[in-house]
Formats: sequence, C-alpha cells, structure tokens
Amino acid sequence: MDETDTGTIAYGDEIAGAETFAEQSRRRAETERDAVEWAIEELESQVSTQGVDLEPLLEYARRSRESLPDRHRRSYEAMADAFDVDSDTYEVYVFAFSELCEELAEGTGRSEKNPKGCTNALVSSPKADLEVVDGPLVCKNRDVAGRGVRPKSIVEQPPIDRYHGFLTVDTCGTISIFKGVNDRGLVAANTYIDSERDDIDPEHQLRNGTAIRIVLEECATVAEARTALESYPTRRLMGQTLFLADDTDALLLEIDPVAERIAVDDESVVTRTNHFVHSRSTETESSTTRRERALELLEEKGRLDRDDLWEIAQDHENGPGDDSICRHPEPETDEPHAFGQLTTASTAIFEGGSPTIGVAMGTPCETERARCSFGEEIPADLRTGARWLERMH
Repeated sequence: MDETDTGTIAYGDEIAGAETFAEQSRRRAETERDAVEWAIEELESQVSTQGVDLEPLLEYARRSRESLPDRHRRSYEAMADAFDVDSDTYEVYVFAFSELCEELAEGTGRSEKNPKGCTNALVSSPKADLEVVDGPLVCKNRDVAGRGVRPKSIVEQPPIDRYHGFLTVDTCGTISIFKGVNDRGLVAANTYIDSERDDIDPEHQLRNGTAIRIVLEECATVAEARTALESYPTRRLMGQTLFLADDTDALLLEIDPVAERIAVDDESVVTRTNHFVHSRSTETESSTTRRERALELLEEKGRLDRDDLWEIAQDHENGPGDDSICRHPEPETDEPHAFGQLTTASTAIFEGGSPTIGVAMGTPCETERARCSFGEEIPADLRTGARWLERMH
C-alpha cells in the first residue's frame, strides 16, 4: 500500500462528493484497488492450478446480478470497469464466491452455502446498560469461507439523492452488505439460514446482502425496515435471521421463504447462529453449540455494554475452531486461504441510534479494535483494506 495508509481519510470530497451510485463506487474502487486486485490475482492462480471451470459459476453470477436494483447494478458495473482484473474472476468473486470456495476447498468443502457461519447477538432494554451505551447493542461475528482472499475494509457510502448513507465493514470490491448502520442510526445485521425455495430463479430472488443494503438506504427506523421487508413476497427472500435496532426499538426477524413466514423475536436478549428457532431448518452441531454458548454468556451477566459483547465475540469455548464463537481454522483446513472452512473474518459491534461501528479485522481475539463514526476521519488502512492484508498475510 502507499504512504497514505499511515494516515486517515476524511469524510470530505473524496467520499461525500459523490452524487451518483456509480460515482461513489468508482471512488470506492480507487480506494480499495490494491486489496481487490491482489485478491483477484490470488483467485486466478488458484482457479488455474486446480483447473476449475468458471462457466457454471458465471451463469449463476449473471443471473443473480439481474436481481439487483438498478442503482446497485450500476454500482457493480462502475467498480468492474475500474479494476484492472480478469472480468470473469471478478464477477464470480462478487456474486458466486461461496460456490467458488466449494470448488477450491480440499475434500467435501464447507462454505456459506452450508449453515455453519456467523454468530450474532442483540441486547436491548432492560438488559442493555443504557447508562453507558446509546441504544440497543448488536454484535456480529462474520464467518466466511476463503477468508484469505476476502479482504475487508470500512465502507462508507454518503447520502445519495433520497437514499441514506451508511457505514459498515465488509468485503472490498463487492456490493452486498451483511451488516451496517446508516446515517440515521438504524442498524441491520444478519445470519444466513439454509432455507431456499426451488421454484424461485436467481433473477427473482432478493439476495440477503441486497436486502440489508436496501434497508439501510431506504429506512430510518426498525418499523420502517420491517414494513419494507414485508412488502416483498416472502417466497422471494432468502433464508436469514435479521437483527434490527434503532435508538429505542430492537427486534429479530426469522425470514423463512420455504414456509413463507417471518417470525419476530423481541426479547431483551436474542442470539442466532445458522438455524431457525421458530421454524424448521437445517441445524448443524456447530450452529447449535455456538448459539447455546452465546446465550449462556449473555444470560449469566447482569446489564451488558460493548465490552461484554467484545468478550463474547472472542470466546473460544469448544475451540478455538469450527464450534467456537470466535472461529479459527481447524488443523486440516487448507491454509492460508481457508476455502474449506468458515472462519471469523471480522467482528462488528453497533449501538442503535448511533452511526458508529466498533470493528476488528480478522479474529477479534487477536486484532486491535477500532471505532469509526459516519462522517468523520477514519484510518486509511481501514478504508483501503491494508490493515486486513497486513493482519491476514
């Protein structure tokens, strides 16, 4: 990375000056260029070495791209034009990465298509200590396959036209958002559930990362977010648990497209991994073990604050490995990229009503924490992905 990575990048013309989604994406691509081009080059090498046929993955990727709102499709096209990379590999990286990991993993492989990744928690009044936090707390450990070629950065999108701006930590060079907070303080974060219909084509399915980005761009409150999601036919959604919080309200939605049902959980302590609690779904030992451990830790404490959630995010009980909340590669995992196992790639902690994110790149037990606020200066190495690259490689 260049010398600017030792400083900060302010919320000035470089970010706030974008007036269209395409322009914002071009500016973001320039910021994340080194990390993305490195990752695509690594993937190209792996694909070539293992003789992976990208054509079936490209067909799925292109069909999935058709499901995007026009503004998100323009964002993707602008970034694709900006990077000096193989266009096919980049398209698979954006839209079919978990499927590619299945092809690259040693043995049978484990990826985000299997219900084994991410641990989330939601804490609201009276369990949240509102004397020291601004609102309900949301924690997400983001577990991904292939984390060694999935660089992470702080992504900040300014308000554009009538759409809200947002702040998140997510994958460099992609357009999907799996957690974040917008400029009104609305928080959204999900866990993937293996519950999809066979009669909905990729062109007509609202991808989880698209749904969360729509919520953050279009909604200011939990009530608005719930209304927005319920405006779509549930059969067109993907299986997920969706955590929502603003300055006063918090709840979890279990979105089950197979049963065409959205169940609500508004208890003061809620945690989910990768199976439904109120509906039927595939349930693995890892998912059950991680949820039970998270609940145990949350319920044994009194009133909770950010530090308590950081402690839970770093928990190694039943590991550290596939069954722990903080997930490390198992001994047999294909290092350094870990295509065959979901491992913790980042941790994010939010407070409803506050456009601020607490973040750790990589496993939270080993990584320096940072707090970033919408509209303020943020270390350049967090915006570019350089800190992630240094941490992981």
